[in-house]
Amino acid sequence: GDATAWYDASGDDSTARYCSATRNMDPARRLVRVWSLIRKAVPDDIPGIVALALEALREDAYEELIIDPQKVFHRVRECVTSAQNFAWVCEQDGRIVGGVGAIVYELPWYERKVASCVMFRCTAAGEGIQLIREFLRWARNRPVIKMIEFTLERNADPRIGLLLKRLGLKEALPVYIEVR
Repeated sequence: GDATAWYDASGDDSTARYCSATRNMDPARRLVRVWSLIRKAVPDDIPGIVALALEALREDAYEELIIDPQKVFHRVRECVTSAQNFAWVCEQDGRIVGGVGAIVYELPWYERKVASCVMFRCTAAGEGIQLIREFLRWARNRPVIKMIEFTLERNADPRIGLLLKRLGLKEALPVYIEVR
């Protein structure tokens, strides 16, 4: 089907939003419009973001680790409410269907800071690209941030890694872990 999209930036980060409309067939075989809104997360979004984060964690869980929903809630709240951190969402029909969140912290041995993506999940086809682009735009426009870190889950769609490379990130560190 055909699709329309536009980007409306009224001047500052808090009001920038990406909107898209796509036509999809419903079971009755008539065209319907699905609107997506990509925007900065607000405290009212926290329950929806937590639900997405828990879904992502359960989908690719380490059997030996127990997911703590309270810790997930606190980390999401930190991303959403702290001015130094980052949280944007994708909303469709009033529901949060995607989100990206990052924590900014000091690099242990180097000057400046790192922006580490701690949560990325989008169930709306194609909209995750805009969430990733917003995160990268935000991080690259902050002089205090020296490094951007985006870690993918073990079973992540390989197209996400290809997109990250196309957007200028590089695959850098092999990570070895032991889960007990």
